[in-house]
Amino acid sequence: MPGIGETLREARMRQQIDIGEVERATKIRAKYLRALENEEFDLLPGPTFVRSFLKTYADHLGLDARVIVEEFRASEGLPDEDPMPAFRHPGGREPTRYEQHPPATGLLVAAGIAAVLVLFLVLGLTGGDGGPEPGGEGGERGERGQQTAEREADERRERRERRERRARPKTVRLKVSPAEPTYVCVDRGEGKAPIYEGSLASARSFRGRKLRLNLGRPSAKVRVNGDDVDLGTETMSVGFAFAPGKDPRPIPSGDRPCADGAGAA
Repeated sequence: MPGIGETLREARMRQQIDIGEVERATKIRAKYLRALENEEFDLLPGPTFVRSFLKTYADHLGLDARVIVEEFRASEGLPDEDPMPAFRHPGGREPTRYEQHPPATGLLVAAGIAAVLVLFLVLGLTGGDGGPEPGGEGGERGERGQQTAEREADERRERRERRERRARPKTVRLKVSPAEPTYVCVDRGEGKAPIYEGSLASARSFRGRKLRLNLGRPSAKVRVNGDDVDLGTETMSVGFAFAPGKDPRPIPSGDRPCADGAGAA
């Protein structure tokens, strides 16, 4: 089954709606909409905002928002938000009723202040109109909350990008294991002298920032940085160029290393 992000993206593309149009209609910033479609939920301030934005986005696209939100809750292992059942005494007797008194004035004031601060934060995140002026005290709090959330999201993205950069290989490790003696020519790039040319009868490894291979018999086994290279269905010689972090690129026969002197052994 498609994931949450794929469901949202497909519904938007099917209706030919641009991200900018959704941003204007829902007041949700485009970068948060893209985070929902990419299922990068950690870029949003918290699960409460994710659920709120998912509901708004799904409703705008005409999807069943309840199903989308429930799928997110289940995937993140969040507790159900259904109200707790009413408590009953084990003996079946009704609990003793106490006279209710109105809450203290201080509690009402504190609750009102907390509600206003939450409202400012939501307006700052969604970019909603009608909020306090930027120069006001409430507007400043909302803007600071938005800037903090954006800064934390940027820091998480930068950390993830640094981890990905560290994980990328910096060199090419090429290993050729022939099933039978075969012609092999390897160089480090177009116009550079070969680092090996000859008939190879046993496995041999090569290393460089970039490598190119001319292989006489595709029955050999070729591995690059630990991964097998698909040599295709050719019965004649094959040629490939290898670079760190990129897929092998086939080379036409006339452009391969040692092309003038290549031949099957």
